[in-house]
Amino acid sequence: MTVTSGASEVWQARIAHDFAEQLYADAKVLGLEGRTEIVRAALQMLHRRAAEERMARSVDEFYRERPPPLPIGVAPADDADPA
Repeated sequence: MTVTSGASEVWQARIAHDFAEQLYADAKVLGLEGRTEIVRAALQMLHRRAAEERMARSVDEFYRERPPPLPIGVAPADDADPA
């Protein structure tokens, strides 16, 4: 369910009690207080992860079968050294 009022929206989801307890414990570790902060942080992480995935896919599409270049200052791995 999504409710829009002005410049923001309300998103809701039902979750199991066990999962809710785990989320409250996680929130305590991260210094988050209340469900709103927990949900907001989770949605921000979801958005950030999706942006990273989009970037990775665009790199794959650009280079296709070729390996992308290494960043400046990074030496290629020595294939002969198993360690």
